[in-house]
Amino acid sequence: MMILKRLSLIVTLTSFIAGCAMPPMSPPLVTGSLPSSSQEANIDSLLSQAQRSSPIRAAELKLQAAQLLASQGEQGRASDILKDIDTANLPPTLQFNIIKLQTQQALDNNDGEKALSYLAYMPSLSTLPEDDALLSEQLYADAYGLNGQSLEEAKILIEGTDYIQDQEKLQLLHDRIWQALQTTNDAELQSALQQPNNNYLLQGWLELALASRSIADIQTQTNNIENWLNLWQAHPAAQLMPGNLASPQSIDLLNVARIGILLPTSGSLAKVGKAIQDGISTAHFANQERNSAPELVFLDSALYATADEILQAAQEKDIQLIIGPLEKDKVSALSQFGALPLPFLALNYTNGSASNLYQFGLSAEDEARDAATQAINAGKRYALILTPNSAWGKRAETAFADTFNSLGGTIVSRASFSTEELNQNISELLKTDESKARAIKLRKATGLNFEFEERRRQDADTILLAARPQDARLIKPILSFYFAGDLPVYATSQIFSGATNTAADIDLNGIMFGDIPWVLSPPSDNRRALNAIRNNTGTRFGRLYALGIDAYNLYPYLQQLGATQGARLQGETGMLSLTEENKVNRHLQWAIFENGTPKLIE
Repeated sequence: MMILKRLSLIVTLTSFIAGCAMPPMSPPLVTGSLPSSSQEANIDSLLSQAQRSSPIRAAELKLQAAQLLASQGEQGRASDILKDIDTANLPPTLQFNIIKLQTQQALDNNDGEKALSYLAYMPSLSTLPEDDALLSEQLYADAYGLNGQSLEEAKILIEGTDYIQDQEKLQLLHDRIWQALQTTNDAELQSALQQPNNNYLLQGWLELALASRSIADIQTQTNNIENWLNLWQAHPAAQLMPGNLASPQSIDLLNVARIGILLPTSGSLAKVGKAIQDGISTAHFANQERNSAPELVFLDSALYATADEILQAAQEKDIQLIIGPLEKDKVSALSQFGALPLPFLALNYTNGSASNLYQFGLSAEDEARDAATQAINAGKRYALILTPNSAWGKRAETAFADTFNSLGGTIVSRASFSTEELNQNISELLKTDESKARAIKLRKATGLNFEFEERRRQDADTILLAARPQDARLIKPILSFYFAGDLPVYATSQIFSGATNTAADIDLNGIMFGDIPWVLSPPSDNRRALNAIRNNTGTRFGRLYALGIDAYNLYPYLQQLGATQGARLQGETGMLSLTEENKVNRHLQWAIFENGTPKLIE
């Protein structure tokens, strides 16, 4: 679910152009052997000549000066020179070379929006040599990808497939198109599919992307892809399928006769383990009504200290797959064991991985990663992070920062808060205390008692928040008090208690948060079954039931999720996919508080 980081120009479309663009109209300057003082004199000479030259010649000379500066890492000076050039009446190739350099600088600075603003002045592709036209399209694709416009990125890349004959390079391009389409949201994809002017190439790719969107099970998804292959067998994507999507029919479901349920039913985690067990049993009984179901063997994980003891118990009881353990130390022990003799679907995460070990859970990090991705998808690039001063708050902060940075964003500042010092913590994050200090200093220096209006910092465009409801109800009004009420806030699920409380949550209006379908969607059959026997399915404790249900429904599809690129499974805890390390990612549903009530926004 994540936004693409742009690939090297050399690796994709332009790799066949010998790794370089067309030279400028005037011969390039050889600078490698010149000392820095000589280069500086050369730059000054070029700029001096430009002042005495005609507009076209002046633009050539300024471009050469900017190229020299860029080669020395002085991007700021190069940018200042280029911005004074009016490209409107220049020859197309000169226009292209100036805009190319400006765009590349913006891309290197992870500023997709600015790159697109430069590309808006790119000359018509029909006026450029083929190599330059291809490079122009690649720049557009990189800018769209960096700016979170993955559908536009895919469209540009699809247009470029006509120019590629080499199968290895075409495979790279198809894989990137596929990744871009996978990060396009459902609404955008459906809208694009309905456009009457789509050509054959684009329509085929869009319908393949739709076919891959999981309905409720991966078998349906596989059937959809097979149907697409039958209808679009002449399409380039059918001739050279992206990644592992090429042979979905060859991937079997996991079919086992005895499943071990390895959860704590004694000790401090007994209540948690029992709730997850209840979820597993609910899904198991529902499956029994539709199909033959495996036998469940329940084991108390509190009784086993090591991976060897767990594996010995599995062997003695003829268990073929285990759901569990829940305890982090036991998951870690399994990850360090080596190749496991049977599949484990652990219900927690550890840093390690091992063959046959799958990891799935309800982690704060998962939700923080999804919130950061959601913000990037909305075009946000400069974030403030606000998290509680606690262990889970620190984990959320790290996940916010790592994900936002990896997707091309910048963390401007971050703060941990305590309930007792919320006002001060937020003031410091927004730097309103600095503006007040400057005013006090100025009053002392001038002796004047002038009016002063506090201001918050202006270098952020979003806030990433992790907070409990009781803290969030205080945070939002404080943000407004410090002039940050206009900053979009993306929060983790902890902000919502799980039960609608209009009066208490009115102060959360405008905050967007991710949560699981169990909470935000109408009750499923499994939830209704549990509602009949449990009175806490609507509390945060009820999420453990959802985890158990998903763990049981997920295990047959583990191999397909791992082998089929873009494969997803709709669950009670989110849209589920699998990483290369066999860790389950959850993409949440998203809602916004309106009049104190969560309203779905996707």
